[in-house]
Amino acid sequence: MEFLIELINSFLPHFRTVVLAIVSLGFLIFIHELGHFYAAKRCGIKVNTFSIGFGPKIVGIQRGGTEYKISVFPFGGYVQMEGENPSEQTGAPGEFASASLGNRAFVVAAGPAINLLFGVLVYGAVFAIGLDRGSANLISTFTGRPLGKSEAVQVGWVADDGPGAAGGILPGDRLVSINGDSIRHWSTFHTRILTSPNKELELVVQRDGVHETLFVKPDAIPSVRGDIGVIRVSSGHTTIVSHIEKGSLAAQAGIQVGDIIESINGERLHSVPFFGSGVWRPSGDWIDEKYKALYNNINAHREALTLGIRRGDEVFTLQLPVEWQVIAAEVQEKSIAEEAGIQNGDMLLTLNGAFISKTTLDSQLMAAADQPVEIGLMRKGELKQVTLSNETQSSEVDPEAIILGLGWQATISGMQLAPETAPLPEYNLLTGFGKGVEATWLTFTAIGRTLQQLIGGEVSPKYLAGPVGITHMTGKFSRLGLSSLIFFVGFISINLAIVNLLPIPIADGGQLLFFALEKIRGKPIPRKAQEIVQQVTVVLLIAFFLYVTWFDGMSLIYELRN
Repeated sequence: MEFLIELINSFLPHFRTVVLAIVSLGFLIFIHELGHFYAAKRCGIKVNTFSIGFGPKIVGIQRGGTEYKISVFPFGGYVQMEGENPSEQTGAPGEFASASLGNRAFVVAAGPAINLLFGVLVYGAVFAIGLDRGSANLISTFTGRPLGKSEAVQVGWVADDGPGAAGGILPGDRLVSINGDSIRHWSTFHTRILTSPNKELELVVQRDGVHETLFVKPDAIPSVRGDIGVIRVSSGHTTIVSHIEKGSLAAQAGIQVGDIIESINGERLHSVPFFGSGVWRPSGDWIDEKYKALYNNINAHREALTLGIRRGDEVFTLQLPVEWQVIAAEVQEKSIAEEAGIQNGDMLLTLNGAFISKTTLDSQLMAAADQPVEIGLMRKGELKQVTLSNETQSSEVDPEAIILGLGWQATISGMQLAPETAPLPEYNLLTGFGKGVEATWLTFTAIGRTLQQLIGGEVSPKYLAGPVGITHMTGKFSRLGLSSLIFFVGFISINLAIVNLLPIPIADGGQLLFFALEKIRGKPIPRKAQEIVQQVTVVLLIAFFLYVTWFDGMSLIYELRN
């Protein structure tokens, strides 16, 4: 009982997400059925019912032989045509089965076509209205392509004892293909690794201008969805100087914002140095161990740290003494830290009057979850004092938030480092629509590859998401911003179009298959055969739905409890 109460309380903050997902999915199903309805009317097929929602009728009117109604459960809607069910067909004019083969195909294809067209329009709108970092990353992830110029996908850190290193992957390798599929975005590589536990994969990399073929076998790590593949390799990024504190040691040494840091003490950088709490935790993961090794390397040269710098076409080295400073990073919205007044980039100086120690700050902040603490900070040269207390916590705090909503990291001598990012492209209405068409095609092909891998047994269906998983993802993407949410809705619309076109007997694609067979045979498939195939398919689809929903539910419960 205690677990049930805890689960209910955990779920309450997600109520907005559930409503948002129901509205989004309901609308997509509604326009799908609207496509069928419009096409049927155009072809002279009698439509008995057009319902918004399912279940008992709330209100309805009769017009032109069609009942238009609103039903209790707002999960889309449905269109019921005369003689649509094989068991109800009489051969009378106006029945679905009495229409010509071409008209029937038009009616059936209209639903997926509307979903596909809507996806194109939504994608185009996102491009035309304007991208933010969240939507740009989301688009690249779902399409498998970067938005800007096609840059190489590079390896960053590689765990010394991981499957990646055992397979021959080295930091700085440029990924070319995996099992024959080209890699143009890190998500393509990551997804294939994740879904291939204990399966040997052929990986082509470019190293020193030469292509090399490697074979990597991901470890199988248990998860709520079964084993997932892990090779302990991270993506690589170019490191730039994103900010320099005025008068700092970095500024005095002549380092400028925009400089690319290519090496530290002669060691080539393929990942951005990050010195957060993981460096000082005794049980850090393998990436934290890499950061810790780099931190120790820097600390061993505190009097004269040597940086290899690229500035435009100029390459040179600079030396400067090391001075560690702690800054706020990734302050979460509506968190305790934000409500106390802390902002990203604030320099954290004192905690309860004592100078902050980066080695113990994490444990001190953990303790602050139970009692208020005073933080002294500096922002743009001005000293400020704030109080972190659970009493200031908003009821809308993200349940997935880190402790107090305050992420932090130690910076080197007054300079902040970040991954180099290309400026976001801008589009007008016309070019935005063109990019929408392109992104739709890329989404279409990416989904097609996934289906091919599912059919071939290369990927397990346990990684798929059903309504529960889609609802959860809707909430996550809505927190990234409006453009991310709109794009995700467009992505789901395109998915609905593709799934409905699959040759599954009760889906639109199955009906189109029956029509194709009818064209070849010169007569319809026997009614009894259609009924049997549809009944068997319904049972199989219900079983598949329960299978996917089980894994979605287990994943959601795991996240809520952790």
